[in-house]
Amino acid sequence: MEKVKLLIIGAGPGGYVAAIRAAQLGLEPVVIERGFLGGTCLNRGCIPTKALISAAETFNSILGAEALGITANAEFDWTKVDDHAKNAAAKNRMGISYLFKKNNVRLVQAEAKFTSPHTVKAGETEFDAENIIIATGSVVRDFPNFSIDNKKIISSDQALFQAKLPKSLAIIGGGVIGVELGFVYRTFGVEVTIIEAMNTIIPMEDADISKELTKEFKKKKIKIITGTSVEKAEKTDSGVTLTLANGNVVEAEQVLSCVGRSPNTAKLNLEAAGITPDRRGFIPVDEFCRTNVPGIYAVGDVIFTPMLAHTAEHEGILAVEQIAGMKDLKPINYLYNPACIYCTPSIASMGLKEAQAAEKGLKFKVGKFPFSANGKAVASNHTTGFVKVIIDEETHKLLGVHIIGNGATDLISEFIPAMNAGLTAEEIVESIHPHPTLSEASLEALLGALGRAIHI
Repeated sequence: MEKVKLLIIGAGPGGYVAAIRAAQLGLEPVVIERGFLGGTCLNRGCIPTKALISAAETFNSILGAEALGITANAEFDWTKVDDHAKNAAAKNRMGISYLFKKNNVRLVQAEAKFTSPHTVKAGETEFDAENIIIATGSVVRDFPNFSIDNKKIISSDQALFQAKLPKSLAIIGGGVIGVELGFVYRTFGVEVTIIEAMNTIIPMEDADISKELTKEFKKKKIKIITGTSVEKAEKTDSGVTLTLANGNVVEAEQVLSCVGRSPNTAKLNLEAAGITPDRRGFIPVDEFCRTNVPGIYAVGDVIFTPMLAHTAEHEGILAVEQIAGMKDLKPINYLYNPACIYCTPSIASMGLKEAQAAEKGLKFKVGKFPFSANGKAVASNHTTGFVKVIIDEETHKLLGVHIIGNGATDLISEFIPAMNAGLTAEEIVESIHPHPTLSEASLEALLGALGRAIHI
């Protein structure tokens, strides 16, 4: 039995960031990871997806360059595109490995299993840990009406690393993963159909954002079916036939299931630790990521908070700083947690949607500024979308921000510290925004909410 100060199970964003912060604070962390460093995000999620999206956006830009006076006959090599995604993941894994060595973080490559509340077996070694952070992430959720066979019916894990593209693809689920991969596959010539049970794709976003993305996807000839679910999937010689609840039939060479993810807790033997997951497999925690067992914390996709890499990172840091005895720590305000969707057009949002603000009975004002009225957007021929802000009618503090268009996932960053600091729209617009930049659209949206818009 080996005694350690801190044991971290899982080396995804929540786990590896927690480990580095723990090392900085002198906690001598030991990390147990059964797979590759970086977890789902780096190996089967954020990084390879964004590599494919980057390739798709570049291809799109070349195809659309004629509007700028440039003519090019663009072609793509899917094998090399896919290799780019694999290489991006590999380089980032090397980066984490370097950071572990730099910070003297010990890595144990094995599967972890609790044997008691503070003892964990990893391979042939058993650890007695003063503190434990569970950061084992999530796994692809199976569709209830059929199973993924990794050939004709695949998950996002397979969709990222396919040897060749299908002629047609039916995507079940119009959430983040569904629209991102739908954009990639359509850009590279695949006939794409997205089937979403809710009445709109990306239903978690503000209604104006969902409406705008739907419009743009239809321009790309992505077929969108909403308000119905898939009841049956039958494999055929040519692919898969899906029977929908509304009686319609969709045929495709391949089906991609994007119906969400589930916490990866099944093999941890949490019962031995004295922890009982909820019915969905999530580990119950308090606002500081503490479980019911003293000294055991859980962060990231294993707890019922937004399944986002940056969220997991902050939860990991919060847990470690508590273990280190730091004072005056604040719980994470998940309302101010930005969410991004990486397709064309890209999307970023945080805070309340307009419908939520109305449901809460809040008095508010909305400012909305289109990129078609922004000088930089017009000059670069990226005029799709808008910046939308929602402010409190009396205090003028930000309630929500919703952006769709080129650069949205970077533009949201201006609003994150502003919302967390409780700044008013007046205080933000006092800052000079450089011209010509896309950030001027954010300025104008705020001015619009105040009834002072200049350029529209």
